[in-house]
Amino acid sequence: MNNVNLSPINDLSSKTFDELFSRFQDLDTECLLIYLFDKVEETALAHLAEQFHITGQEGWINCKTVEEKRTLLKNSLNLHKYRGTKFALKRALNILGIESDVIEWFEYSGNPYYFKISIDMENRAFDSDFEKLVLDTIFANKNVRSKLETLIIHLLQIVNAKFASAVITSEEILI
Repeated sequence: MNNVNLSPINDLSSKTFDELFSRFQDLDTECLLIYLFDKVEETALAHLAEQFHITGQEGWINCKTVEEKRTLLKNSLNLHKYRGTKFALKRALNILGIESDVIEWFEYSGNPYYFKISIDMENRAFDSDFEKLVLDTIFANKNVRSKLETLIIHLLQIVNAKFASAVITSEEILI
C-alpha cells in the first residue's frame, strides 16, 4: 500500500494509526467468509452443519462426499423453511441423488394424511443400507402428522448388450 497519510493531522498518533490501518488492509479476510460454502475449508463443514441443525438424520449422516455436504449446507435454510412439505421431501432426497415423486393422499384417493413416494433407480443398487438411508431421510423431513403408506421403487437397468446367433445345419444322404 502506498504511504498516504489518511488523517489530516500530522502527529505521532495519526501516523501510528495510519501504519496500523495499512497492516489491516494486508490481511486475508476471505477466511472469514464462512458462509461461502464452496470456498470454506473442509474441516469447517461439520461445525457449519451443527450451526444449521442438519447433523444426524436431517441429512449430514447420509452425505458421503464433500460435494454432497456442501450442497446440503447450501440448501439447509430452504429445507428448514419448508420442512414437512412435499418440496422438502423431494429436495432432501434429490440432494442425496435420488429422483423421487411424492404422491399425497388426496391425489390418489387414499386415507387422510397418508402419502406415497415413488423412487426411480437408474443403474443403482437397492439394498438394506440404501433403504435405511431413504427411510431416515423421509422420516426426518416429512410432516409429523403424515404417514408413509408406500415406498415404490422403480428398478431401471439399462443394458446395452448385443446378441448374435448362428445356426449350422447339415444333411447326410447315403445311397
